[in-house]
Parts: sequence; structure tokens; C-alpha cells
Amino acid sequence: MKKIIYILIINCSLLTVNCYPQWLQQTSGVTNPLYDCDFVDQNTGWVSGGNGVILKTTNGGINWFQQPSGVSKILQGIDAVDANVLYSVGYDETILKTTNGGNNWLAIRNGPPMMGGSFFKVYFLNENTGWILRNNYIMRTLNGCLTFDSTFVVFTFLRDIYFKDVSTGVLCGDGDLIMKSSDGGVTWIEITIPLYNFELPDFYRLTFIGTTGWVVGRGSSFGFGKLVYKTTNFGSSWDTIARVPLLSGEDNYSVFFSSLNTGYCGGTTGYIFKSTNGGINWIQQNSPSNGFRNDFWFANDSIGWCVGGGGQIFKTSNGGTYVSIVNISSEIPIKHNLQNIYPNPFNPITNIIFDIAYEDNVGIIIYDILGREVEVLLSEKLKPGKYKVTFNGENLSSGIYLCRLLTPKIQESKTMVLIK
Repeated sequence: MKKIIYILIINCSLLTVNCYPQWLQQTSGVTNPLYDCDFVDQNTGWVSGGNGVILKTTNGGINWFQQPSGVSKILQGIDAVDANVLYSVGYDETILKTTNGGNNWLAIRNGPPMMGGSFFKVYFLNENTGWILRNNYIMRTLNGCLTFDSTFVVFTFLRDIYFKDVSTGVLCGDGDLIMKSSDGGVTWIEITIPLYNFELPDFYRLTFIGTTGWVVGRGSSFGFGKLVYKTTNFGSSWDTIARVPLLSGEDNYSVFFSSLNTGYCGGTTGYIFKSTNGGINWIQQNSPSNGFRNDFWFANDSIGWCVGGGGQIFKTSNGGTYVSIVNISSEIPIKHNLQNIYPNPFNPITNIIFDIAYEDNVGIIIYDILGREVEVLLSEKLKPGKYKVTFNGENLSSGIYLCRLLTPKIQESKTMVLIK
């Protein structure tokens, strides 16, 4: 979505302000709902979804290609142990496994349609040891799904599970359910959480950084926003710290923290929210289209993906923030030029001035001293003019960075120094 404001000033020059959303949609090639995603690094990842869809990318989502799952079930969960070994689970007691990166998927279980239970989530610590959530009990395997043992939990839907080691794990589910195990999932203890206004939030996803974790309620909040719960002792106790300002009638389905401060959550009608202070405050981010936001995965605070309804996959390379681009002159430059960066050194905000001589596809990209992409400030077609874009390096460490102007025929770079 672009927000364009035209202001006519006395000298008849035209000032144009464009705000470019930095959640960019990638081409999935499918229209089936996508429910889960997992990556092994910022290049290689997988997505699972409806009608047996499994997608893979090896170039950060520039290209996604469909892998033959061999089933037509809804695949609710996918987990990558490494670049070769993955598990995917879904409706009608479906469990799939691959040992070659998804080139071939083996159906460990594939029940008849509309019969048996449904698996909602899968999590493996290594190739052999993992847990699968099925309606109201947990299946555990210690030998790569050759055999399972099961533990009855409670009559509700179990949605997500995470183990930090072979003994200690946490799960969440519908009806404000959070449980913890200290013996590898053999026994589970329900954790009492504080409730407000008679709310019984459903928890679809949980996320951990070390022993600190978060869940966000899904269901009715009587217009107050969705409750955010946080733990600092790996699930032994939880407390509410905030509400995500989702409108009444909207649901939250996913949450992912990439660091102790930075987290993302989303749900229905295309909502994505971001926190930069550990979940205390949440700011809504606009995204290119509506649709369910079922799962997030982030490589760091800036680079991440979101998957959801209608086969939609979105990627951000700058944490989903908006970049303000201002046309500062009506004069048409004679050539493309990365003109100036000021102030430089800077802390943490600086301005990048550049010229575009003719309508062209333009990229403004920040790299670190090792040549690694840090942030894509701009990737759009621009009309001729002189532009200013503001860069905020608050999430970066002090050091030398490179700002690069890229077009199909031009590449110019300037050094910039961040001092904190």
C-alpha cells in the first residue's frame, strides 16, 4: 500500500511523500492456506498448508517451489531439524518425514479422510527425539517416529509445544491452557495463569528466547485487546504484561520473538503487530493485503517471514518498518547519483540523498562491513527527481556500514559510520 500526499507550494514545485511498506509479498505459486513455516537459516526454509502443500526455498523466498508430499490433507505443522531432516503433521493422523530436504516425503501415518484425530504441531530436538500434538494428548518419539508413547493431557485442542532440552518443555492450547513437563513429556503440570474480565484466551503459538517466553491470547477480549503473557522461568509462572490492540472480533494466531526485545504477532484480516520492548507495547504494521497471519519465523530482528491465508508469504528485511521517501526537488537530475549522507557519523538516524534521472527500478540497501545485507530501505520504481530517505540504525551496533544505490544499470556506494 502506498500513501501519497501532494502539497502545492508557492514556487509551484511538487512535494511527494511515499510510505513504502516493507512487508513484501513473495510468489508462493499456491492459493491454499499456509499454516506453518520453519527455516534452518535465512536462505533455506519450508512452509506447510492445505491440500498437502509443502513449499521450499533455498534463496530466501525469491523462489518457492512445491515439493510432492504424497498427501492431500491439511498439513498444520512443519519442523526442520536441519537442512535434510524434517517432519510435517496434519489432519487425519498424518505424519510425514523426509531425510533429503524434502525431495522425498515418507508417510509414517496417513489415516483415512475425515477419520481419526488431527495433529496440530510438531517439534523435534534432533532427528530422533520429538513431540507431536494431537487433539488432547501428546505423542513422543525417541527413535525418529518408528514408535511413539502418548500422554493424556486434557480434553482440549493442543496448539504448540517447545522443549529446550530432552527433559523440559512447555505447551499451550485452547481455554487458557499452559502446561509444563520436566521429565521429557511423560507427565505434565498445568500452570495457573491470571485471567481478567472472565476471558479464557486460546493460545495458538508460544515463543521462547532462552528461559523467557511469550503467548498471546486468540479469542474474545471484549474490545480491550488480546492479552500478552510472559514468563522468565521457562513456563513455571506467567503474568500479563500488555494487550495487543486488536479490534473486537479479530483473532490473534501467531507470535514470534526474535530477541528479548523484538517480537511480532498477527491474526485475522491481515493484522501484524510489532513490539520493540519485550512485549509491553505493540505497534500495528500495515501489510500489502488482508489474510490470516498463521505463523512467523525470523532469522534476526530485521529479516523474517509471515505465512497465512490464500497462499500468502510475506518477507521483511527491515523489521517491517515503513520508510519515508521524500521528493525534495522538482528539478530533473542529469544522472542517477548517490549524492550525500548526513549526518555522518550518525546516532542513530541519518538522511540519504540521491538523484534519479529517469523512471527506473531503484534499490537502497544497507550492508555491514563484511558485505552482509542489513536492511532494504527501498525497492521500488521511482520517477525522476531528487529524493531523501531516512535511515534509523537503532537496532544496529556501532560500526562502519555501506549504503548502496542499485538500479539495473547503476551501482553506487558510500560509507556510513554509526556511533552509539
